[in-house]
Amino acid sequence: MEKKYFTDMSKKDDKNIVQKIVTGPSAGITDKQERLKYYSFFTKYSLMEDYGFISGLVTRLSRKFLKDVPDENTIEYLLIQKDFSIEKTLELLNINDAIDNGIFEELDLSIKALGAKVVAFGLDNKIKAYFDILDLDTNPFEVLFEQLSILENCNKNRLNELSTTLENTKSLINFLRKNKNKIGTSLHLTVTTRRILEYINRIEDLVNLKANIYSKHHWEDIFRKYVIYSKQKNSIRRFITRHTDLIALEIVEHNANKGGKYIAESKKEFRSFFWRALLGGGIISVFALFKILIDNLRLDEFEIALLYSINYAACFVFVKQVGGIIATKQPAVTASALAKGFDVKDNLQIDSVQKITVLVRKVARSQFIAMVGNFLMAILFAGLITLVLDLIGITGIIKADKPAYLISKTVPSYSLIFYAIIAGVFLALAGLISGFIDNKILASRIAYRIAKSKCFFGSGNLIKKKGGEIIGNISLGFFLGCAFLLSFILPFSVDIRHIAFSSANVGYSIMSQDFSYNIIFLAILGVLLIGLINFIVSFSITLFLALKSRGASFKIFPKLIMSVLKDWIRNPLGYYFYRNK
Repeated sequence: MEKKYFTDMSKKDDKNIVQKIVTGPSAGITDKQERLKYYSFFTKYSLMEDYGFISGLVTRLSRKFLKDVPDENTIEYLLIQKDFSIEKTLELLNINDAIDNGIFEELDLSIKALGAKVVAFGLDNKIKAYFDILDLDTNPFEVLFEQLSILENCNKNRLNELSTTLENTKSLINFLRKNKNKIGTSLHLTVTTRRILEYINRIEDLVNLKANIYSKHHWEDIFRKYVIYSKQKNSIRRFITRHTDLIALEIVEHNANKGGKYIAESKKEFRSFFWRALLGGGIISVFALFKILIDNLRLDEFEIALLYSINYAACFVFVKQVGGIIATKQPAVTASALAKGFDVKDNLQIDSVQKITVLVRKVARSQFIAMVGNFLMAILFAGLITLVLDLIGITGIIKADKPAYLISKTVPSYSLIFYAIIAGVFLALAGLISGFIDNKILASRIAYRIAKSKCFFGSGNLIKKKGGEIIGNISLGFFLGCAFLLSFILPFSVDIRHIAFSSANVGYSIMSQDFSYNIIFLAILGVLLIGLINFIVSFSITLFLALKSRGASFKIFPKLIMSVLKDWIRNPLGYYFYRNK
């Protein structure tokens, strides 16, 4: 006759329930098949749950309508009953009969099962190659394998040794995660390492339980963790959030390691930023003139867009190669570095909200001085170019109606704000593409493969060092150059406004035609507004993704904003100039 392990809770008292659910001789159950099973509860994780995003989402949606109910003869079934609290479950279970109930046997098997997954990960040929690159010894995984083989005969000392080995393996994996900039990261690697760390944490819980099998406190703790896990494992919102955070992590991770180069840490670096920004502004004024020459050509829109794109891309690549700075290109990487600074432990958690005060201040003044350098040199050098061209008799480059048109595009208006926002979005996107490409080059070992190929003439090292930068700059050039084409498919006009190019346009305009001081003042004000919007939009988008990639929720943003505002009120000049304290 089939046995029922659970009955109507409202009709039976605790003593009768115990006779149905408690295993072993105390419940009158001698058949091993009819004992309450702990194995699935102990192991908790299954390889059958390692599915992709779409299938995982579909599975969770289906479970909303048809719940995934554990077998009746498992401890999980008991824990998920609404009428049973953890305390009540502990009262009903006879922990003192753990040996008779077969708990020890299932506990040992569970530790071995999870441990085998950890060992298999650590000794996987690709993972071992990563450890070799980082010069790390994988011996802890081998020691773990040996210790698992004698688990049944472990005393407390050996269990302590096992715990130490687990900590060592965890340290190795965390070190691997912290050095993603050296080996590259991917969604698969991030998901896998996160899951292996979960396995290790679970093994540690089980080892502690094995060492304290008769402790009510340890059983209560492991029950509580399972209840929390069971409530979250089918959450669609948490599933989507975790995956979007991982995607964001892969996109911004490599930028974080480059962003530090664009944050002035000393007065010397602060001055260097200014001189490099002057260089960048001077080069941009030359390419702004090329853009004006392209406008003079009688070409169709697609041809103009292609030439615009090549001109922008060549400008950004050239500035970078000669060591100049384009201020608005830096926020995408500095925002990533900022988030990296919040997560010093690299455990995908924000360590301290207060750290934003110092880091944002450094980023703000670094970008401010870079923008000032770009702005001043672009205007002045454009004016100088115009003067030199007039002196040597070259006229007609800037047509009679062009100065008024160029300066009208920089006078503050709603369209100027909108176009500056579009440019900011493209700046952020290009920065993210740069980081993404750099990461992929490392993760897929493209540079190494190219270096070993006879077809690429030893360009592997160049691709490794500058591949992401070059593709990011080219991407930005095509984004800015082709933006106006969107006007043909959207119900509104689309264009871009970039501070450095707009500054150069103002310089060419005021040197080519007489304008009133009011118009010149409005044009300069508009250029500064463009720069501010370019920075805020690009920086905000990347900072949002960077913080999301480290598990930050929307609740943290008001705290960050308030922290910055308070610090700005106390030290406003520190956001614009380097001041020793």
